[in-house]
Amino acid sequence: MTLNWIVAGGGTGGHVTPALALGEVIAQRGDNALFMGSERGLEARLVPEAGFELIALPSQQVMGRRLLGRITGLFSTLAQVIPARAALRAHDADIVISVGGFAAIPATLAALITRCPLALVEPNAIPGRANRLTARFARKIFVGFASTANHLGRQGQVHQFGIPLRSQLLRAFEEKGSRSGPSSPIHLLVFGGSQGARQINEAMMELAPRLAGQPVEIFHQAGSADRERVQRAYEDAGVEAQVVDFEPAMPKRYGWADLALCRAGALTVAELALAGLPALLIPYPFAADDHQAANAAALADAGAGIRLNSRPLDPEALEAELLGLIREPHRLIAMSQAASALAKPDAARRIIDTCAALVEEKPA
Repeated sequence: MTLNWIVAGGGTGGHVTPALALGEVIAQRGDNALFMGSERGLEARLVPEAGFELIALPSQQVMGRRLLGRITGLFSTLAQVIPARAALRAHDADIVISVGGFAAIPATLAALITRCPLALVEPNAIPGRANRLTARFARKIFVGFASTANHLGRQGQVHQFGIPLRSQLLRAFEEKGSRSGPSSPIHLLVFGGSQGARQINEAMMELAPRLAGQPVEIFHQAGSADRERVQRAYEDAGVEAQVVDFEPAMPKRYGWADLALCRAGALTVAELALAGLPALLIPYPFAADDHQAANAAALADAGAGIRLNSRPLDPEALEAELLGLIREPHRLIAMSQAASALAKPDAARRIIDTCAALVEEKPA
């Protein structure tokens, strides 16, 4: 039985990447996948590049804007329910999977109107507003963290399968082999997303003189705006470091590293677990509902990372934690094992198989 899937949502990489991971599994099944998102989000570029069809609607973000912007965004998004419903019918959709974000709202509302089964994928410890609003109507909900279910009120329908990751990333981690123990000197991977993170960059520049003479080698993805300043700070301090604008081969870097210093987005947390990489986590302080702090807390509670307060970031606390791990590298072994225990490389497959079973069991 060939199924017709709608994968809805996007806006940011944290939504688009899980959507593409699901699309890859759908394609492997021989089913049909149609993506539905916003023409303003990353999906407008990434989905066609991955070879999938995308219906990009002119929906707009609602939250995080001034009152007038919220009202405009709300009406713009609701207006797209009609074309979304038409797309579901034209595609003869069997099920809609929402990965969240404002771009998912037209498709999820269209699913409710047409009585098409709806499933939600929520990668963050604290669910996004779009998924919280539609959770009561979902037939299945898939989460990356056990604590997420407490925010959704649908305990019986929630499955903790993990965060869907793309096949290319999974293969890269499989090929790198298992970690035998910390390197000497310690390999520290510093990054704050594809564009870097000013807060992390500033903290490392301030910390650089105290890292001089320590057994540490640094790879720092700083973003184009700060790269030269960060490189100069390490050089002036006499710290061995390679600083880049952007690293396209992050799986390779995960395999190289003994310790990460990074943000705590859901995808980053999932990748750290897959790599078995301990981390010092500095949550993005302006994330919606402070969900990165909750993600970091989940990793820290498992013993796989150390969460640092980012409002504001205390350079002395960062120095103490980082130097403590550099000087006591045996601590990284237990943290690495704890991170690996959280990995769920089969998340996308389990989600799609569960949804397919849900569709196939419904009466004709």
